[in-house]
Amino acid sequence: MQLLLTHGYFLADDPKELAIMKPYAPLGLLYLSSHLRARGFEVEIYDSHVRNSPGIIRADRTRTPTVVGIYGNLMTRANVLAIAGAARESGCRVILGGPEPANYPDEYLAVADAIVNGEGELSLEAFLSTTDLATVPGIQYRDAAGAICRTEPAAQNPESRRSALARPRPHRHDEIR
Repeated sequence: MQLLLTHGYFLADDPKELAIMKPYAPLGLLYLSSHLRARGFEVEIYDSHVRNSPGIIRADRTRTPTVVGIYGNLMTRANVLAIAGAARESGCRVILGGPEPANYPDEYLAVADAIVNGEGELSLEAFLSTTDLATVPGIQYRDAAGAICRTEPAAQNPESRRSALARPRPHRHDEIR
């Protein structure tokens, strides 16, 4: 597997959502997966809603992904950091997205190779195609000296300008582990 996409939200950590029991599908990850699969990348999604541990990289895996992409927000900060750390320890490249990592690059780049600023489709596509982070648009990363660098923004994905009905269908939820 080339890329594993996941997020840091665990249903077991949210008593209010446990009471309601109407978890949502990770729609952003489903669209990322659809975009990347259409371009020939091997992508799996690990929906951590139903898991209760950040051991995603080790949990029921027969093979380790090359890259792990994780969506994070303020509520999931601790889980995202734990998942990213486990992925790095397993030898994976790690890229983060979502509103939280982009605003706290110093903290998140301690456990990740890069952070996407904004839409992820084109940045993630470029990240999967190279190891030279300076050529990946729309990311933050640390250079060899440890300084945080920011590349030029990625061009807007033409698919994002289309209505939801005109976009490629998101990755089917029944294909998610």
